[in-house]
Amino acid sequence: MENIIIRNSMKEDRIKISEVFAETFFEEWKSLSSDVNKISRGLRRGLTLDNYLVAIINNEIVGFLAYVTGDNRAFYANLKDFQKEFGYFRGYMGAIAIKNDLEKSKNLNDKTIYIDIIGVKKEFFRRGIASSLIEFCTKNNDYSNFTISVTNINIAAINCYKKFGFKEYKREKVRYAKMRGYSEFIFMKYHK
Repeated sequence: MENIIIRNSMKEDRIKISEVFAETFFEEWKSLSSDVNKISRGLRRGLTLDNYLVAIINNEIVGFLAYVTGDNRAFYANLKDFQKEFGYFRGYMGAIAIKNDLEKSKNLNDKTIYIDIIGVKKEFFRRGIASSLIEFCTKNNDYSNFTISVTNINIAAINCYKKFGFKEYKREKVRYAKMRGYSEFIFMKYHK
């Protein structure tokens, strides 16, 4: 296995994280734009960097994990950026969809982390990046409960989470399923 460095994100990581985010979740974002660079720019200012871990190989950010504690969100939709990059209507609809899903309060207790988003560059899939991020997140803090959600089409991620002991406890239908390319969020939890 390659030498993977996991660390907290820094201000200068914003562009690289947004690029990995756009590339990793292109299928979910492609109804807004077929241009991965536009998607990256639309996401960039919405990242709450205090809530991100990054995975680095050979001085390159190859993955990230975004998490939530309390009411702190890892991402929000910047309406102006969405409309600038995706057009007025698509940008508005995309921002509303994000607000309905990613910006909802998770009502977490003080012992719980919600793992919000994990992204890995495609050329680094199946090389232990997501596993390293999850392992770092679950072992390097004082939290004992971890929850995560995943789209029903992301089978590789579901299997990865199960490997760490995450168990499904709820499914939730999404709005605008056709636009998003998936129909459900699967919620999973783990207790250490």
